[in-house]
Amino acid sequence: MVGYRQKWVQDLPPAGGFPKLTYARTSTSPIPGAYIFAGVFSIMAVGTYIFFSDKVQRNAREEEEKRRLSMILPILQAENDINFLASPHKNVYFTRWMPPQTGKRTAALLRDL
Repeated sequence: MVGYRQKWVQDLPPAGGFPKLTYARTSTSPIPGAYIFAGVFSIMAVGTYIFFSDKVQRNAREEEEKRRLSMILPILQAENDINFLASPHKNVYFTRWMPPQTGKRTAALLRDL
């Protein structure tokens, strides 16, 4: 930049000035309340329709799942019974019956713990 000098020119408005700006407040025409009410009502109606149609499908799926489970439940219960009987367990039919512990017995047992 040796020997270079820039000539500075100030920005000035154009000759005759800038054109006039319209800055007056202009408002749109108001929307009637009936249109707003109709729009909100239609949106709510569509949402309600979607909700209830989904609810019907969801209930159908849940009912099918309950039916499926009720059909397979006896098989699962039998398998559980076989596994229980095959495992070593205490036979509850040959144990001695003991009355429920209330009052002093319970206090004595809890004191011993």
